Amino acid sequence: MDDILTRTISLDCDIDHAFRVFTERVDLWWPRGHRRNRDATLRFERDWLIERAPDGSEWAMADVTAMEPPRRLALDWYPGSPNAPTSVELQFTSKGDGTEVTVTHRALTAETRSIWPQRVTRFIDGWDSVLPALQQFIRTDKGG
Repeated sequence: MDDILTRTISLDCDIDHAFRVFTERVDLWWPRGHRRNRDATLRFERDWLIERAPDGSEWAMADVTAMEPPRRLALDWYPGSPNAPTSVELQFTSKGDGTEVTVTHRALTAETRSIWPQRVTRFIDGWDSVLPALQQFIRTDKGG
C-alpha cells in the first residue's frame, strides 16, 4: 500500500479566510469525535496544535513545522501514535471565488512506513470527517 494519503476539498471562501478558519478557529469546527477528549478545546499555540482537556491536561496533536499564511501549513502529526508521528501538509489554493485545500498525509519515518498499512484506514476516516466539517462550518459561519 502506498504510504501517502491525499484528500482535497473545495471551500466557498477566499484563501485568507480559509487559512484563518483552519488555524484560528479550529476549536469551533473540528469534530468532537476526532479529539482524544470530546470536551477538549483545540488551538494552535506557538508551534503546536494543542488539545486541552477540561481538567487542564494538554496533549500535542501536532508540531507545526511550517506555517506560511495563507498558502501552506505543515505538521508532524501525532494522533495514532505519539511516538511515531506522520507528516501532514495542507496546501490552500485560490480557485475562482473559492479555495481548494489539499491534505497530503504520509509516513514520516521508516517506523511509520512499516505501520502505515495498519493506521491509514483511521487517517482516511479522520480526514473524511474533518474536511467536510470544515466545509460545513465555512458554509454556515456568519461570524468570520
